[in-house]
Amino acid sequence: MSRLLNLKFWRRERVETVREPDFGEKPDYLVSYMESFKQKHGEEPQFVERLTGDMKMWSKINVVYPVGSGIFIHVTNLVKTAAGFNQYIVVEPPRPPPNIFKAIEEALAMRIKPEHTAESAEERKKVLLELLEGVLDVKDKPVNYNSIKLGIPKIPVYRGDVDYIKYHLIRDKIGVGIIEPFLRDPYLEDVSAKGTGNIYVVHKIFGSLESNVGFHSEEELDEFIIKLGEKIGKPISRARPVVDATLPDGSRVNIVYGRDVSLFGSNFSIRKVAKTPISVTQLIKWNTFNEYVAAYMWMMISEGMSIFICGETASGKTTALNALAVFIRPNYKIVSIEDTAEVTLPHKNWVRELTRDTGKPESSVTMFDLLKAALRQRPNYIIVGEIRGAEGNIAFQAIQTGHPVMSTFHAANLERLLQRLTNPPISVPKTNLDALNIAWFQSSVYDKRGMLVRRMISVNEIIGYDPRTDSIAALPVFIWDPTRDVHRFAGRGASYLLEEKIAVMRGISKRDIKLIYEELDLRAKYLELLVKKNILDYYDVFKAVVKTYEIGLEEAYKRLLRGELL
Repeated sequence: MSRLLNLKFWRRERVETVREPDFGEKPDYLVSYMESFKQKHGEEPQFVERLTGDMKMWSKINVVYPVGSGIFIHVTNLVKTAAGFNQYIVVEPPRPPPNIFKAIEEALAMRIKPEHTAESAEERKKVLLELLEGVLDVKDKPVNYNSIKLGIPKIPVYRGDVDYIKYHLIRDKIGVGIIEPFLRDPYLEDVSAKGTGNIYVVHKIFGSLESNVGFHSEEELDEFIIKLGEKIGKPISRARPVVDATLPDGSRVNIVYGRDVSLFGSNFSIRKVAKTPISVTQLIKWNTFNEYVAAYMWMMISEGMSIFICGETASGKTTALNALAVFIRPNYKIVSIEDTAEVTLPHKNWVRELTRDTGKPESSVTMFDLLKAALRQRPNYIIVGEIRGAEGNIAFQAIQTGHPVMSTFHAANLERLLQRLTNPPISVPKTNLDALNIAWFQSSVYDKRGMLVRRMISVNEIIGYDPRTDSIAALPVFIWDPTRDVHRFAGRGASYLLEEKIAVMRGISKRDIKLIYEELDLRAKYLELLVKKNILDYYDVFKAVVKTYEIGLEEAYKRLLRGELL
């Protein structure tokens, strides 16, 4: 069967229509599973078409939702795993016996020639389904698969098993095998296999969970990882045991292969990338920050302030960056630079650039290279996925030459941020640090229910360098109060950027400075009303922001009140 695995299906100008697997809204195997769970644990899971942010507040979790192609996910805390985790249970179409797949794979291999190629996964899937139509001999009565011999051109299969066979062949040959359900789930943030045993996930709604999918032996895990490396075009071996790559859905994967570098055996971690980013209104509703924080950032970003969104790993930095980016003026040209495509913007004039690592310096393209190139493209805003090295120095040069920058940065607090910026490999002189306007800090914290949540910890205005003390002056304008889980505006009447930068740009005198804070209040009311009206979709929020430029903030607010805005 290696022949089938290694060959690409041929490309055709036209692929005939073939029937894809269709399992319906609530197939028999799902109903059977839900009834079985009820018998064992006394409560049937609740079936929902989609999850909502309010479910974060549920004390009892027992919900099933679809993720497509006949796959359903059951999340529950009624029964814990042996390690004490809430459960993430994948419910897939039943898998027919292994010997039927061996026979089908051999029959398919006889029909495939070495010159057959295809360009896309979707096209390969269509061709595979067409080939199956010629290989499967569908019977109306159950078939004894144990009696099937290898090497025959037509394989007898029971009609009730046809869609199950199609699903598992597509999953394993076109998709990414047993981790396919995880990639299809839009509510996951991270997927990780520490070695043998079950796979763990981080869910956007329900936090850390242990799945019912995993690897029973090191041989099974190693074989899966080698095949995965081949599928994504990043072969992995003992000589090259560590690989960073992008999966077909855009997710970021890190693979470590072999016991000689990973004491518990091979492992992998997948960082999911949402197709539609989480909106700023959704983050307000989740209390990641409040409407005043968002309104303040709206004013700053619309006037071209440079901002670093900082925090530790998995603190939600990129999520916050994507959400806040809707405040960039809709007519601006934006250039984004990343290692892995995680930034998603709604703007039309958006240039998206990615690094390229070939293992050879002469053919690789680094963040440093792309950032230098971006300065020649006359952007109104530069977005850097994450600043880690020498590109940080170029970013500050870009800011000083009039190109505002938004970026994420690994630093837990202002002191650590300044230390990393002023030391190698970034090495920005202290006297240049005031080119950065805002340092935003975010963290993952546990709330009173014991749930892991993201919170904006502080927003700091960088005022300037003080040569007498050889230090950077900064003002925290927003601070999170952990005892009450609220964000306090400490900068009212004392914001350096609002009064010395934004007011000057607007031509507002010192005696009329209250107008700036009145505008902040109105923007906050506008965002609060969007939340109350449940306008939470990323692109709908962007449309609401664009309307404020088209008809003015006050008129947009009035229309939103009347329900006439969108």
